[in-house]
Amino acid sequence: MIRTTRAFQQFRAVLANLFRGAPPALRCLAGVLADAAEASASTDDIWAAIRGLCEDELQRVRYRSGTLAHAVEWEAVKLQARIRPEPDRGWPSLFRDRQVHIGSLIHLWRSASREAEDRLADQGLVTFLDIGPWGGFNFVLNEDGYTRMKFARLTLGIGSLSSTPLEETGGPFFDTFMPLYKARLAAEGLTLPEEWQYRNPKRDASGRLVELSHTYYFPQHTYDHRTFVKVRLSREFETYEEIMVWDFLMLLERLYLTNDWNAYKQETKEVDARFDLQDFISLSHIAEGVYQRTEKEERLLQEIKEAFRGAIQQRAVLYDYLDRVVASKWIENLVWAIAGVVLGIKKFERPFSFARDILTSPMPPQLLIPVKRHVQAYHDRIGALRP
Repeated sequence: MIRTTRAFQQFRAVLANLFRGAPPALRCLAGVLADAAEASASTDDIWAAIRGLCEDELQRVRYRSGTLAHAVEWEAVKLQARIRPEPDRGWPSLFRDRQVHIGSLIHLWRSASREAEDRLADQGLVTFLDIGPWGGFNFVLNEDGYTRMKFARLTLGIGSLSSTPLEETGGPFFDTFMPLYKARLAAEGLTLPEEWQYRNPKRDASGRLVELSHTYYFPQHTYDHRTFVKVRLSREFETYEEIMVWDFLMLLERLYLTNDWNAYKQETKEVDARFDLQDFISLSHIAEGVYQRTEKEERLLQEIKEAFRGAIQQRAVLYDYLDRVVASKWIENLVWAIAGVVLGIKKFERPFSFARDILTSPMPPQLLIPVKRHVQAYHDRIGALRP
């Protein structure tokens, strides 16, 4: 069974489940929407093609923190990504003196993951592997698509269906994907020894294993100077954007709730403070679909981009930028923009809880939809960059 057929079957099954709790008069829409989506497979935006059939009615039906319209649109966005063709030709070399062409890297990941999907399906294990780079390359890319600096870390985030088998020693996904991935890296000139480790297992409240990483650490790796290649698989989240959003929200909550920054500086290792700032900068780009930086924040971003080429290693420079990020209200502005999207509230309108209202499982689709649309468009842009 080809991937497109599997994707439409999954979409149909998910819609049937979504509409079981809908008012009886709307339940017939599940099949109608699935048929309409399949008929619109060649369009660039399936949701745009089917929304007229249902949006007005479904916006009136509450579903978790949003509406049933949000839930259906999110499934349509995921479907679009699953059936989208991937061009096979015209990609630059992956590495140029250890600089990485990010468009070529994402293409390599997609190629390996789709072949792995097909092989798993042949074994009777149907899943969808949604892949992308953890973090953002918007602040380290040259105009030709290559990173400005030689790479230290390559982290691949992968979302998958909750039914994907996973064990602490790996499982079918890693057994299938890793040989494909390592062979493609070797063909591009990066041959890695078989000294990979399974690390960072994550379990849900019931104790079920929902995430695992397979990591190769380069010999020069230390806590202060981290250098590795990592494959991070989640079956808690179906898309890699959800992995990033969850990580970003956890970081954002911690920074937002920090009241004493002098105590933070005293209690936090300098390297950890630097990674907090780096992760805030690199992950905040995913929120550009819901928040537009102020001119002051944009100028600060550009300065920090340059500082990460070396100056940020100095303690005084690091903490000066951290102080300026806090003083700019950038963290606060992002928090309230996200709260506005998820909860429909204005800044300071009422208190809310990250854990209760935003860091929910599943995550709010009204937040994920603009994030995934933005990230996909961003990857298209950097993928089009050429030397």
